[in-house]
Amino acid sequence: MASKLDDLLPAIVNAGDAGLTVAKIKTKFIGKSTSPDRDKALADTLAALVRDGEIWGPVKHSRTQYYFATGRGPSIESASAIVVRLVLQSGTKLLSRPGLEKKVTGMHRRFFPDAIKHAVAGQAIVELSFGTSKCYLHRDVAADRFGFDTADVAEAPAPVRPDAAQHAATGAAALGFDAVLPAYRRLKAEQGGFSAVKILDLQTALGAPREALHALLLAEAKAGRVSIHPTTSVELPAAVIEAGIRLPGFSEPFVTVVVKDDR
Repeated sequence: MASKLDDLLPAIVNAGDAGLTVAKIKTKFIGKSTSPDRDKALADTLAALVRDGEIWGPVKHSRTQYYFATGRGPSIESASAIVVRLVLQSGTKLLSRPGLEKKVTGMHRRFFPDAIKHAVAGQAIVELSFGTSKCYLHRDVAADRFGFDTADVAEAPAPVRPDAAQHAATGAAALGFDAVLPAYRRLKAEQGGFSAVKILDLQTALGAPREALHALLLAEAKAGRVSIHPTTSVELPAAVIEAGIRLPGFSEPFVTVVVKDDR
């Protein structure tokens, strides 16, 4: 006998980081029923749980789709932690980007490009360029063995025109993180649960002034509730680049944002 849909959220929560596949969810909550109404009821319940931030997904891995409870499963942060650990274990032996990517397996692989950006932006690892090739060292190894300066410059706010500073601060206060979060969750759900949301998309969804949104995101990044990520891609539309946040010490703008612990 199929379980009641009221038990769907607890079942996904209990699955932890392994998550529940769509096939297992259907087996448990629909069983052998071929009723279109039961299919729709299940789909609507899953969509509602995603909108409310209780779960996230579906995440496709191979031919299988998964749902996870908020805060569980793969993410940019968990993939970044794997990247940092692998680079640290490599010691003074430089890891190339392709070589590093091969070591990040499973569902974490899909987060690899943003995980690298997250680790470099947070200066947990150092990116070295050799022509078109990139290699990586752990920040502690770089400092101890090669005397690299790994002082954190990412927390310095982007320069703001004096005549715009008060307007931006006032706008950020009026905007509020509670107003941003529902829009962020909707955009994340629309892109299949992928955590990195473009700042341009968030600004468009909110209809907010760019300076106010930038000020809010920088404040929340310092508070540890969000992380912002740069891009090294030249394929992004100009509007996405233009909407990004520019920080001193970084050649590339920060164009995406991730709300931490909101999976």
